Amino acid sequence: MIGNEIKAVLHSSGFKKGDSNFYSLSVLSDGLVYYTISSHDIDTHGRIYRYDPEANRLSFFADLGDVTGETGKKSLPQGKSHTPFMETEDKIYITTHYGYYQGNDGKEEPAPPPEGYTPYPGGKIIEYDKKDERFTVLTSAPAEEGIIMANMDAQRGMIYCLTWPKGIWMTYDINTKRTEIYGQVSRGGEIGAGDNYFCLCRMAAIDPETGNVYFTNPDGEILMMDYDTKKNGTITWASMKKDIFGFWEPHIGGHQGYNWRSIFWHEGHQQFYGVHGKSGYLFSFNPKNKKLEVITRICNEVCIKEGMYEFFRYGYMTLAKDPNHDNILHYITGFQNPEKSKEKAVNLHMDGYLTLTTYDLSTGKLTDHGVIRLEDGRYPSNTQTIAVHPKGRIYTCPWIPAKKEDGYEKGYQCDLISFENPHK
Repeated sequence: MIGNEIKAVLHSSGFKKGDSNFYSLSVLSDGLVYYTISSHDIDTHGRIYRYDPEANRLSFFADLGDVTGETGKKSLPQGKSHTPFMETEDKIYITTHYGYYQGNDGKEEPAPPPEGYTPYPGGKIIEYDKKDERFTVLTSAPAEEGIIMANMDAQRGMIYCLTWPKGIWMTYDINTKRTEIYGQVSRGGEIGAGDNYFCLCRMAAIDPETGNVYFTNPDGEILMMDYDTKKNGTITWASMKKDIFGFWEPHIGGHQGYNWRSIFWHEGHQQFYGVHGKSGYLFSFNPKNKKLEVITRICNEVCIKEGMYEFFRYGYMTLAKDPNHDNILHYITGFQNPEKSKEKAVNLHMDGYLTLTTYDLSTGKLTDHGVIRLEDGRYPSNTQTIAVHPKGRIYTCPWIPAKKEDGYEKGYQCDLISFENPHK
């Protein structure tokens, strides 16, 4: 079943309370790899690390509680950063998100603060000055709202955010230092009841030519914020609701519906490429030509041959272009052991495997390069990050089985790993 294997190296942070990473991994212009290890512990804030590939040196960068001034204040913590590191020539931008919440009927929703704690104060947009090495909190989301999606138009100095759990759209203008709150854009968001429930989109697509911003709702609707008018609306020329993506009831939790899971701008092709989560279908999205076209399924061989969905319930935020090959796309995708799929009780952190697939846009060739395995024999089971370094290695922060006696209370750890790019 497993076949070929990809040998991966673990870069351990030693952060025992760390347990996840959602899309917070980036190779920045200095060639370093930046990432946030998140925590769901009520007394622990997320921590940022950076790795220097040239020196093979991993270092602690910042604690989100220290940066926001919330350490020790007994407010629900800044447990996560759920977005990539964004940058200009002299600044780095980071956002923060909830880490403490509860699950109910497949849905994730805020948990009430226990006695002695105060509610979550709101997610932050944070600026790091590269020259002065100083962090500054620029603005905050509304109280009890984390920032689950963010993207920056560096050319125009705009940061666009979607909050959780209500799905409030907000913007921050770097030049004027002005924050605008536009209200809810996804019905009642992830705390909506009945038909008012919508699982929120995790990734925004910014057209560099127009400055327009695109994101989705789980019923397949594609929304656009017009840069010139600053108004949100639904586009009429395309929808993410495709028969081939499967049938998804958008008002039921446990999946992302018809939201796109991954999407990025391809400068050479002047269009976006994205993936629908769970089905693992690659598509192109071209606002100029007003087209959304399904290309092919790019998940691993096991899912394709067995006719299975991808393992993680939301799919994977792991699509990236190779920095040295314009037509090569990389995608880390997961599958469950087909024998395990017959069991009712599934451990999402232990019962999955990860593979790297690549797709050549010029030839249409899909290659499954094998299952990712650490040097000590462990198989990572889930990831929501990818960073393809121009010097030949691929980085991701997966969930890795770990022993409780080693200090990992949940039985798994989340840390940076790397492996060789097959197209280096």
